[in-house]
Amino acid sequence: MDLQNPDLILVKRLSEHSCSYFAVESIAGTDVVLTDIESGGLFNFAKPRLEQLVSNGHLRTIARRELPTKLTFKPLNNVKKPEMEAAEDLASRKEMERRYKYVQGAIEQSVPAYTEKWLTPYITQKAAEINDSSPPSWRTLAHWNKTFVESGWDKHALMPRHKAKGNRTKQLPQEVHNLIDEVINEYLRTHTVVRYQKVYDQLLEQLEKLNAERREAD
Repeated sequence: MDLQNPDLILVKRLSEHSCSYFAVESIAGTDVVLTDIESGGLFNFAKPRLEQLVSNGHLRTIARRELPTKLTFKPLNNVKKPEMEAAEDLASRKEMERRYKYVQGAIEQSVPAYTEKWLTPYITQKAAEINDSSPPSWRTLAHWNKTFVESGWDKHALMPRHKAKGNRTKQLPQEVHNLIDEVINEYLRTHTVVRYQKVYDQLLEQLEKLNAERREAD
């Protein structure tokens, strides 16, 4: 698998009639960032982990020309928005990215627990790292993380509410939402500390089992 190939597309089957398509956004050392082509969400993987997901069938590869027609259409970028709307949109996206930095960092550092004891020093460290003069409270960050996970790891869920009301990003099938709830609840029954990367890995495993059961039923 050549991650440098601009025509490479990674596909994750969510249900019998639903797939997510990812393109390589960037590569830095062994870290690979994938972009969800439809929603714009970003996902970070270590290269060995990504290769493992492809080899065990959790992800498959296709060429860009094999994308569904609706995903190959590119809207015009030269249509100007009203100046005020454009400014508001930019401010909302900056806030979304700021929130995502905190959420992503907490997941990558495997913060032991989303409590005041563990989140407060992490927030102080992260705020200094990104030069943020208005860091969130530990409760706010815990809420952001919960929102992010329940959205299916879509960073657009972190958009400020006044902009999120008009958000038209794709919605996950209800069956997948139910599966996310089941995985999180089961994890919480057996663990006192939430490690979101572990929850994500378990979700991928359950999705694969669900797809296997469907194939057998067919």
